[in-house]
This record gives sequence, C-alpha cells and structure tokens, in this order.
Amino acid sequence: MLSFVMKHRFALINLALWFVFGWLVWAGLRFALPFFLPLVFGLLIAVLIEPAVKLLIKLKFPRWVAAFTTLILFFGGGAALLLLLAAKLMIELAQFSERVPGMARGLVGKGEELLHQAVAFYTTLSPEMSEKVRDNLAKLGTVLGNIGKGISENVLHWIGQVPSAVTIFLLSLLIAYFLSKDFPLWQRRFFRLVNPSVREKGDVVLDDLGKATFGYVRAQAILIFITFCQVLIGLLILGVDYAFSLSLLAAFLDILPLLGTGSLFVPWAIYMFITGNVKLGIGLLIVYGLIVAVRQLLEPKILASSIGLDPLVTLVVMYAGYQAIGFVGVLLAPFLIIAFTSLLKVRAFDFLVDDDFSDKNKKE
Repeated sequence: MLSFVMKHRFALINLALWFVFGWLVWAGLRFALPFFLPLVFGLLIAVLIEPAVKLLIKLKFPRWVAAFTTLILFFGGGAALLLLLAAKLMIELAQFSERVPGMARGLVGKGEELLHQAVAFYTTLSPEMSEKVRDNLAKLGTVLGNIGKGISENVLHWIGQVPSAVTIFLLSLLIAYFLSKDFPLWQRRFFRLVNPSVREKGDVVLDDLGKATFGYVRAQAILIFITFCQVLIGLLILGVDYAFSLSLLAAFLDILPLLGTGSLFVPWAIYMFITGNVKLGIGLLIVYGLIVAVRQLLEPKILASSIGLDPLVTLVVMYAGYQAIGFVGVLLAPFLIIAFTSLLKVRAFDFLVDDDFSDKNKKE
C-alpha cells in the first residue's frame, strides 16, 4: 500500500488539489451565483446569439446593430408567438369559464350525495369501527390541510418571485446586448489572462458545450412538441372541449419542474370519477400513462441523438443526478457528460495516469 502511494504520490496530490479546488468553486458558486444571475444569463444569451450576430455582420451590418436586431428578433418573435397562443388560450378559457358554475353545482350535488351515503354507512358501524373512522378522517383532514397549506405557500412564493424574475430578465437582456456588442473585445481580454495551452483545451470544451446547449434546447423542444401532439390527439379522441388550450397548458406544465402533465390529468381524472363520468376519467388516465411512458422512453434517446451521447450513459447519469440534487441534476446531467468527455478529449486528466507528469513539469 505504501509503495503504491509513493509511486503515485504526485497523481494523488494533484487529484486531491483538484478535488479541493472543485469543492471551493462549487461552494463559491452556490453562495455567489444568486448575486450574479443577470450576468450569467446575459453571458449565456450573448453566446447563444453570436452565430446570428456574425451572420448579420457578414451582411454588412455594424456589430451593435446586429446585436440589437438579433435580440429584438429572438425575443420579440418569441413574445409575439406567446401572445398569439395566449390570445387563443384566453378565448377558450373565457368560453370554459361560462361552464364553471354548472360544473361546480354538479360537483356540490355529487358531494352531497356521497356525504349522505357515507352518513348512512357510518350509522351501521360498531362503536369501535366508528372511532377508527373518526380517527382516520381526522388524520386525512390534517394531511389535506397540510397539502393545501403547502400548495398555497408555494403559489404565493412563486407569485412573489415574479417582480424579481422580471428584473433579472431585463437586466440579462441589457447585459447580453453590451456583451454581444463588444464580444470580440471581451474574448481578447479573457484570452490574455489564459495560458495558450489551456486556452486551446478550453476552446474545445466550450465548443462542445455550446453544441450541447443547442442540442439540449432542441431535444426539449421536440419532447414538448411530442407531448402537445399526444395530449391534443388524446383529447380529440375523447371528445373533450377546448382540446387545443388544454394541450398548450399540458405542454407548459411539462416544462415546469415538479409539476408536469400529471398536475393536469390526475386532478381532472379524479373530478371525472367523482362526478360519475368514469369513462372519461379512465380515458384521461390512459392518455397520461401514454405521455409518461413515451417521454421516459424517448427522452434519453432524443437527448443522446441531439447531443451525441450514448442513451444508456445518458439515462444512468440523469438518474444519478436526480438522486443527488433532484430535478436540477437531471438538467445538468447531459452537460456534465459533455464536459467530462471534452476534458478526456483534450487529455485534461493525463496527470492521473502519467507518473512522469510532475517530473516533466519540474524539468520544464
């Protein structure tokens, strides 16, 4: 054991130093990142729009005009599309709201009927069973109350975050414009601080990560579109009104962490069962099951094909990321694989297997 340690002492020391450095970077980012979110998002936006900016520059646009135009087209076009979808959604929601009072009356009537049946059943129970029923109902009431409280607190929390999110978004756009306007200048300033050999390796890693980011966004867009189509087709087959708006809502929920399409279909199916529409309730659960199955089946494969990774490796790392840090780990998993693969490509870990690494450095 001692001979192994002495033989590989430089590699082990380097590994320990890298581990400490990585931990310090992680701890620093965890503390400092909330204060620099606009800068991080602005830099990400500037990097993403750079190909479009270069294209406009080739068409003889000044860089500042190209940067401004790209931002306007990118976010203005997205906003216009969202407004059109929102208009369609509002029309169908207005029509749906006219039916809500009747649905509520039907639900109340069904609830009263179930209550009468429960009271009639309760009177036939023995005193011991009645006591157990009361205890279980009290526990159920407590659980439901806690769930309702948690949901309301989360909703209020997210609503309270809206002004902050809008501020961060606007600052990110402003920072993205100034970074994009002088992108070559910022690149030169950054590269002056970096060792040429490290710069070459960094270029490879950043290039791979850029391609991975585009591939990841593309993969998620494909998955969301598939979800939208599944919901739309399923609801049309079931003969549900407002299928388009509900499909948009399901696609939107599919983006959100911890919610997903289940937050729409499960309560909806329960409501259908309560109101006696068992056929539609079963149909909704079948549609939801198909959505979950198709997404679980296709997500690793689409991510792998879009980013260029092995589906099995992607699935394993996504699961490990989820177990480690939850939903964020699932999002970060593909980028971690790409970064690790790129570092292997540029032989960034040679010092772990090359016993002469430190000796070579000493000679140099």
